[in-house]
Amino acid sequence: MKTLTVPGDPHSVTAIVLPKTEEFHDHEIVRINSSDGSQTVEKKIFRIVDGGEDKWELQFE
Repeated sequence: MKTLTVPGDPHSVTAIVLPKTEEFHDHEIVRINSSDGSQTVEKKIFRIVDGGEDKWELQFE
């Protein structure tokens, strides 16, 4: 399982834009941590779209 870090509350994340350095798949479950390490949530990727400029946009359910 891949782990991503975001500022703020990871429970409210509906999409993340990331560089195309890693491969992700639709319906893959990822762990999202808050940058201060106080909160963690697991979310399923609903859809992956091209975010432009060599980036992916991961959209969550």
